[in-house]
Amino acid sequence: MACWRGRSLPQTGRFFCQTCKKEVKKTEDIVILISAGTIPGKRSAQTAQSELYARAFSQFGVSCVLDGGWGDVSGLAERMDGLLLSGGGDIHPRFYGRSISGQAACVDEQRDERERDLLRCFCEKRKPVFGICRGIQVIDVFFGGTLFRELCTAHLHENTKHSIVTAESGYLRGMLGERLTVNSYHHQAIRTLGRGLLVTAVSDADGVIEGIEHEALPVSAVQWHAERMIEGVCRDTDASMRPLLAHFVSQVRNSCVMV
Repeated sequence: MACWRGRSLPQTGRFFCQTCKKEVKKTEDIVILISAGTIPGKRSAQTAQSELYARAFSQFGVSCVLDGGWGDVSGLAERMDGLLLSGGGDIHPRFYGRSISGQAACVDEQRDERERDLLRCFCEKRKPVFGICRGIQVIDVFFGGTLFRELCTAHLHENTKHSIVTAESGYLRGMLGERLTVNSYHHQAIRTLGRGLLVTAVSDADGVIEGIEHEALPVSAVQWHAERMIEGVCRDTDASMRPLLAHFVSQVRNSCVMV
């Protein structure tokens, strides 16, 4: 397992690279690695970790480390206990066989490559992965799926709230109920599912895929921003995502015990 011995977590990759080998795996703390962007822009991810992710997961007794884009991904997958693929900008269309267009002009190919490598390594080690917003799209494309580059119903999904329906056979139904209102900050979405992926939720209004899980690996994701639906942190809607984050943390803890 990984840990930081109670120290405040760094926000720079340089500090992380210098400290990781010395400090990791010395206590029983759970540490989740959070992916991040590398360039500024309206739709690209932050160059610093969102405070909301750390605040949300701190309620479950785990710590978070920002991946600044440095270091060997295999080593990170070995030391970290779980991976959170966070929200951010558009994935370059070349990763799912399309060409760039004005609709997807704000991309971060360095982040695209980095997250693919991280996801591959965490999957190889069968360590839990959870995706939020952009994260669900990263996972789908990694497993061979494709995306809508611009939803024709984008007005129902961009900077708004809407209702979703959870799949009867998926893990979300018993956790969140059949219907609930979620936040929505995206204009792209899953078009075709990647290999081994199952749908766990869809938009009530237009059927856009809003949740997925892998049939064999501890990999799952949602299209909404779950970290913005936590009591005491941020509440975009009345629905609580505490059970969802708790489920991921439980997967991570169980994975550590099995190792």
